[in-house]
Amino acid sequence: MHEGDLTLALLVDEKATEQQRQALLQIASGAEGGLPFEIIAALVSNLLEPQFVPIEFNLNGKNSSVKLGENVSMAFEPVKNPVTGEPEGIRIEHETGFIFKSAEVVSAKECRVSIGELNFSWPDKAGFVSQIKYGN
Repeated sequence: MHEGDLTLALLVDEKATEQQRQALLQIASGAEGGLPFEIIAALVSNLLEPQFVPIEFNLNGKNSSVKLGENVSMAFEPVKNPVTGEPEGIRIEHETGFIFKSAEVVSAKECRVSIGELNFSWPDKAGFVSQIKYGN
């Protein structure tokens, strides 16, 4: 990511008012300042057209999932012990975390993205569940 030349797709909840949409696009563009948005915006060389889609969150700890329209779908489950098959509790604590300070490590049983030229599917990879608070 730090090398730049990123492609960025912005997906905003379709329920957002026009004023909210414009504010979110300003924040995501880095125009309002604040981390991590102003840094990420400086690394983007290809900005895809914003899309306004239904967003569904199922916040259930290590079994959380999210769906952003038909474009993004992620579902998580606990990492399982390879010998016993039992769920493992694994956390990351990152004192200087750029995106998050602490997170639960999970298995991303589904991770699919299809937005313009961004098309990939990475099932059964590592994922993270964290609560994040941004502020300026």
